[in-house]
Amino acid sequence: MAEQFLFADEPAANEDKDVINPFHILIVDDDEEIHVITKMALADFQLDQRPLAFHSAYSAAEAQAMLQQRDDFALMLLDVVMESDHAGLDVARWTREVLKNKLIRIVLRTGQPGQAPEEEVIAKYDIDDYKEKTELTYRKLMTLMYSSLRAFRDLQAIENYKSGLERIIKASAEIFSAQSVTKLSQGILEQLVALLTRTQSAAYFKLSPNGFTASSEDNQPAHIIAATGEYKQRIGEVLQQSDAKRILEELRSRDESVTYYIDNDTYYGLYQTSQKQCYLLFIKGIGELSETDKHLLSLFMNNTAIAFEHAVMLQGNTAK
Repeated sequence: MAEQFLFADEPAANEDKDVINPFHILIVDDDEEIHVITKMALADFQLDQRPLAFHSAYSAAEAQAMLQQRDDFALMLLDVVMESDHAGLDVARWTREVLKNKLIRIVLRTGQPGQAPEEEVIAKYDIDDYKEKTELTYRKLMTLMYSSLRAFRDLQAIENYKSGLERIIKASAEIFSAQSVTKLSQGILEQLVALLTRTQSAAYFKLSPNGFTASSEDNQPAHIIAATGEYKQRIGEVLQQSDAKRILEELRSRDESVTYYIDNDTYYGLYQTSQKQCYLLFIKGIGELSETDKHLLSLFMNNTAIAFEHAVMLQGNTAK
């Protein structure tokens, strides 16, 4: 199923929303040939089925401007000698100390190793690797990419976990309000995705008893109540029916209150309350899950759904 979900009134320009998010690579070098060769060598590289997106800067000033514009660069391949003998070193220090970007992996490359001795540079600067351009063969470049991007991926997961934990702590102060339960669900979902998967594409939906679309009896269609990655900006949006209908119908026909289905590397987890209210957990690019992982995902669905139902009941009693 190429298109798992379709959002209501989605403009045609956004039809490619499900494209896998690439790793963004910043190449900083004043030699155009270095940019061309690097891009050619890495054109087919992928990690976790994620391709590379290249960005080019030809000076230290241009690199700093690009680093300020976006904070999701995974790796910077940085030339030492550009407009000055230490331009690359200045960019590396500025990135860590001024921009406070601790996630981006910084690999210094130099064609003049005598001007910046390796041991001295590694000791003084918060970089991740130091390579002479003449030694960076295709095989070594591949090894460098795998090690650097895996490190970035894992550090990013830790940051997402911390962000989720912060949301949980903040939400716990007012746990009995529907708003705080939403924040709590968001925090827990961020932690789950960071801990159990290598993807950032997850969403948690509240479905009407009749499925994805509203009916005359239920004017509350399906909508996102928590999300990560590409779906995070869509919290609160309404969904229409999609190719996932077959899977959802199968899940809803089962006797279990908590059940799941994995199809095309996509996880669908469904929780049904006694009143047939449903909550759906959708994770794209799930990868392999252990039995413990599946149990934790089921616990998330069970406990967050119960918390939502209790919050609704409390609000109804208060209104009386």
